[in-house]
Amino acid sequence: MNLPFFIAKRLASSKSATFSKFIIRLATVATSLSVAVMIIAVAVVFGFKETVKDKLFVFLGNVQIAPFNPNPTTIITPEPFDLDEKIIKQVKSEPGVVSIFPFAVKPAILNSPVTMQGIKLKGVDHTYNWQSTDAINFTGAVIDYKKPDYSAEIVVSETVLNKLQQKIGDTLVAMFIDPQQEFPRMRKLKIVGSYHSGMEEVDDRFAFCDIRLLRRISNWGDKSINGYQVALKDYTQADTIANRIYQKYLQPPMDRTTTQEVYPNIFNWLELMNTNAYIILAIMAIVAVINMSTALLIFIMERTNMVGTLKALGMPTSEMQKIFLYHATKVALKGILIGTAIGVGFCVFQYYTHAIGLDEGTYYMQYVPIKLAAWHVILIDIATLAFGMLVMLIPSLMVRTINIVKALRFK
Repeated sequence: MNLPFFIAKRLASSKSATFSKFIIRLATVATSLSVAVMIIAVAVVFGFKETVKDKLFVFLGNVQIAPFNPNPTTIITPEPFDLDEKIIKQVKSEPGVVSIFPFAVKPAILNSPVTMQGIKLKGVDHTYNWQSTDAINFTGAVIDYKKPDYSAEIVVSETVLNKLQQKIGDTLVAMFIDPQQEFPRMRKLKIVGSYHSGMEEVDDRFAFCDIRLLRRISNWGDKSINGYQVALKDYTQADTIANRIYQKYLQPPMDRTTTQEVYPNIFNWLELMNTNAYIILAIMAIVAVINMSTALLIFIMERTNMVGTLKALGMPTSEMQKIFLYHATKVALKGILIGTAIGVGFCVFQYYTHAIGLDEGTYYMQYVPIKLAAWHVILIDIATLAFGMLVMLIPSLMVRTINIVKALRFK
């Protein structure tokens, strides 16, 4: 029979009202709230990072293949090159690659009866994936590629539509300014669809059109493009896969660029969020552990008579320590389980209801995003319990310092 566990169980089931019971309940509540806050913080931070990254990846892919560009943030390469079906097949065959699309980009000015808006027109072909996701939502129709020459259609962001005071079905005049041409070229384009990402870096600066339109405007050949957009299964492998593609299939001046290199400021900002999460986790863990240690210390002090009696009966000090550690473990587990239920419950509620909103202009999204993995919850629970038990060894050592005679006289 495990005597320390038996005694701890009897102490826990005691109905007597003591000050330590109130403190233990308070410590349980504090532990529950700390665990809940840790789970919510991790879910929000990961959700925020994943959502912002997905918005960029859906639009730009994870890797872009194009001739070397000293300023990759412009996305526009100085000179076009011919599409190579061999490279497309080779890149598609690489492990971890989901898709590859050719594209062209050209600056333009969209002119409506109300105002004008500078834009980068991204030309794509019929292979482009127009499927809406949680990151980018496409509405209306897609560009009609069945037209024999080129499609005079455009898909713009809802932000640009609002600025131009236009809607789907209206027409715009796109002006293309080329330093080598005396007058700008103009094309009347029909707005057939719109998209929304919530990111100013995308919505304010890009629109979609038929890649054949850009070839015609620029006097390019039928296969001319500015680059390839590559999507990956795992964005964390972007550098590895990009370098592998470069070494196996590309020849100078062809180069590879990851989306992180195109938008370094955004990714650096997202990495800073990890620091915020670590700080929150550390503070909440410390709060939970201090509360539990304090409660255990008060509980031991109230049981001084019991400690003296057990010492007089010959129980080893290490066994008496186990009594209080068993009791503290039960209280900690109760707090952790309640906190886990609260934290996970809140995350599920926010995930399905989007009850808590955000300023999209500041945070790139309309509501607080949630991304919660089971291993996040398990790791938080185990780490909190392990750290708590390690620290609670300190107050349990108080048992060793209690004198038998004084303990028996203690009131």
